[in-house]
Amino acid sequence: MASKLPPPPIVNPKRKNFLGQPAPQGYVAGVGRGATGFTTRSDIGPARDANDVPDDRHPAPAKRKKDDEEDLEEDLNDANYDEFAGYGGSLFNKDPYDKDDEEADAVYEAIDERMDEKRREYREKRRKEEIEKYRQERPKIQQQFSDLKRELCAVSEEEWKNIPEVGDARNRKQRLHGRREKFTPLPDSVLTRNLGGESSTSIDPKSGLASAFPGMLTPTGDLDLRKIGQARNTLMDIKLNQVSDSVSGQTVVDPKGYLTDLQSMIPTYGGDINDIKKARLLLKSVRETNPNHPPAWIASARLEEVTGKLQAARNLILRGCETCPHSEDLWLEAARLVPVDTAKNVIAQAVNHLVNSVKLWIKASELEQDMKAKKRVFRKALEHIPNSVRLWKAAVELEEPEDAKILLSRAVECCPTSVELWLALARLETYENARKVLNKARENIPTDRQIWITAAKLEEAHGNTTMVEKIIDRSINSLAANGVEINREHWLKEAVDAEKAGAVLTCQAIIKFVIGHGVEDEDRKHSWLEDADNFTSQGAFECSRAVYAHALEIFPAKKSIWLRAAHFERQHGTRDSLESLLQRAVAHCPQAEVLWLMGAKSKWLAGDVPAARSILSLAFQANPNSEEIWLAAVKLESENWEYERARKLLAKARNSAPTPRVLMKSAKLEWHLGDLEEALKQLQTAIEQFPDYPKFYMMQGQIHVLQQRMSLARESYSLGTKKCPTSVPLWLLLARLDESQGNMTRARSVLEKARQKNPQNPQLWLEAIRLEWKTGLKDIASAMMAKALQDCPTSGLLWAETIFLVDRPQRKTKSVDALKKCEHDPHVLLAVSKLFWTERKTQKCREWFNRAVKIDPDFGDAWGYFYKFELLHGTAEEQNDVKKRCVQSEPRHGEVWTTISKSPQNWRAKTEDILLLVAEALPVPV
Repeated sequence: MASKLPPPPIVNPKRKNFLGQPAPQGYVAGVGRGATGFTTRSDIGPARDANDVPDDRHPAPAKRKKDDEEDLEEDLNDANYDEFAGYGGSLFNKDPYDKDDEEADAVYEAIDERMDEKRREYREKRRKEEIEKYRQERPKIQQQFSDLKRELCAVSEEEWKNIPEVGDARNRKQRLHGRREKFTPLPDSVLTRNLGGESSTSIDPKSGLASAFPGMLTPTGDLDLRKIGQARNTLMDIKLNQVSDSVSGQTVVDPKGYLTDLQSMIPTYGGDINDIKKARLLLKSVRETNPNHPPAWIASARLEEVTGKLQAARNLILRGCETCPHSEDLWLEAARLVPVDTAKNVIAQAVNHLVNSVKLWIKASELEQDMKAKKRVFRKALEHIPNSVRLWKAAVELEEPEDAKILLSRAVECCPTSVELWLALARLETYENARKVLNKARENIPTDRQIWITAAKLEEAHGNTTMVEKIIDRSINSLAANGVEINREHWLKEAVDAEKAGAVLTCQAIIKFVIGHGVEDEDRKHSWLEDADNFTSQGAFECSRAVYAHALEIFPAKKSIWLRAAHFERQHGTRDSLESLLQRAVAHCPQAEVLWLMGAKSKWLAGDVPAARSILSLAFQANPNSEEIWLAAVKLESENWEYERARKLLAKARNSAPTPRVLMKSAKLEWHLGDLEEALKQLQTAIEQFPDYPKFYMMQGQIHVLQQRMSLARESYSLGTKKCPTSVPLWLLLARLDESQGNMTRARSVLEKARQKNPQNPQLWLEAIRLEWKTGLKDIASAMMAKALQDCPTSGLLWAETIFLVDRPQRKTKSVDALKKCEHDPHVLLAVSKLFWTERKTQKCREWFNRAVKIDPDFGDAWGYFYKFELLHGTAEEQNDVKKRCVQSEPRHGEVWTTISKSPQNWRAKTEDILLLVAEALPVPV
């Protein structure tokens, strides 16, 4: 039975499944093999008119991307919910954006912009202030060095040249990289092969170098160095013979001329050559356009001179003189450029064209070397120009006194309005003739003050002192009558000049008649004292003395003027002048105790003790029961070893004027004389009378310390602090007593209590800080210093201590901070001086010491450090200068100074002795 074939499948397995299906959108057949798509009409449909409405006028809304949908979905999370505003985000994101929304947004933007404009000016101003404040706190490097850049204008050319080159920070290998040239030494085989006269450019396979060396081959073919040296000498001989004379053998080259030619080849103008050409063309255009313009010729000549073409400059200037013969400047420029011999001819031609030119005649005299020729030139010039004061003065300077007198006589006739000529003639004449000359001068020139002042000096020089004041008085009246304004400043300057010339009476007369001119009555005292200070600062002491004398005539009862005059005489006058002034002062102001005391002190310093006693007795009559006069009398007797008389005076003073100072001086005298029990008895009586006077408790405690009775001393100090809680020295003595006994805790509590009673007191803070520092608690001391500076930010005492509490590298920074806070405090200035001393900067140290003692001459510690510094680093002259200035200042204050000066064993020491002791006690700063 034959097998039956199976039926064929309904779906052909070899047929692709995508056949018969529409192509996906954008499909292009064969695009993978590089085919490109094309479009037929069947793809785009039938043709349409341009005005037809397209089929997609109602397109389906575009589907948003998934990401956009996620962004636009409302966030309903609890974290995005606010009780007042609701959920965050926009409520209308899903709504369409129409024209009304656009209008509303525009309105809101306009409102925002308007509101922004209102605050913009304030905001910009505030931002600008913040930027300025930021720049002040953190300036740019450019601003920090701006002052140094401005100082570069004072740097000279030589200093610029001496500035060293900037070094290269790279190492040697990097610096020399690229500079070194590598040389390969030439083999001897190459030299020997190419010295045969031929030239070869072939490559030597052995050496690998191209050979092109013509040379001289020796017969043996070897290199002969001896013959090379002979050839070199022969070549040098040939060159020398070329510049030699064949007959005499001498060189025809002039060495000086050769060097001159070389010098002339050096360009003297360092600018751009193009600028020279442009300037030359411009000046040429100016000369051709306006040949009668002298500055064009002068500028052209100077341009050529600058560029080194001196002959061209001379030719140009001479052409200019021919073109403009009436220009004075052209002729003077020509005389400057041409040689001296030619200059005389040039000036002669110039004088022919300009006979009335003073400058040309003076130039002509300068060109003459002979004195007679100079005089001849001036006399010829005066024939043409007799009214030239300059020519007369130049001519007179060349003459002898007798001939000068004749010339001046003629000069004042030709120039009657020249004050200088009249005064010069008066100086050369005799006394009688000089008076006549000055009278004629006043007639010709009635408006000049110099003639009157010269007349007053003339009378003073010849002893006619009575006429000096009359002449000055008449001069002011005459000048005012002729309409001349009396300028007070000019007249006072004339007074200073008169004093420098030695005419003291003239100076005093000028001040007497001019000092009150133009000054209101209520301003006279202040103005005159200011004038006296100005004269003193200029070194015109006679003028100052005259001002004080006139002021005392007008205000004889003014105590302040007498004191100023007395201080002036003490500094710049003599002892006799001071004493005479004080005698007149006490006659007019008998109630002024200080004037009596100054007179008595002057007599005492002169060694005239009886005269000092008589002055004090007169002072007692004028001022009975005066504390100052009682104490001055006691000091006078005690200083002259009259202790019994001093005790009697103090006893009388205690009965008639029992003041705290008198009682204190009584006890102090007994203490110094060694009678401690009597001193304690008087102090106890004084405390009963005046329990609120702190010095009684201090002296009582110090005497107990000397007697080694520490408990009694502590009782005295404690009682004093209760009675006088505001007395800082009492608290300090109590704390130091506890410290000396080893009771540091008690000392701390005392200082703490003192600070509570006396807040913001730098002395108490400083004592507490030093106490902690001595005990070794430096951290606590530093913290306490910080608190102290917060409590007393402007205390120079604390800032000065801070500088030396910190480590050495931080001291300079602290000193700058201290100067910012307390620029004029003597303690800070002294600390800065010591800082420079530790750095061995002696000159700066001396300058700062001078500043310290100048700001506060009463600060004794500064004088002590200054003198010690000069002892170690100064000369004998500088040491004596410091000592002299210290004695004149008579300092009274200072921590170390008062400790030594108030010590019982130094109670009779002078200022000079105390200075030596203080300098010895002070340590060298480290």
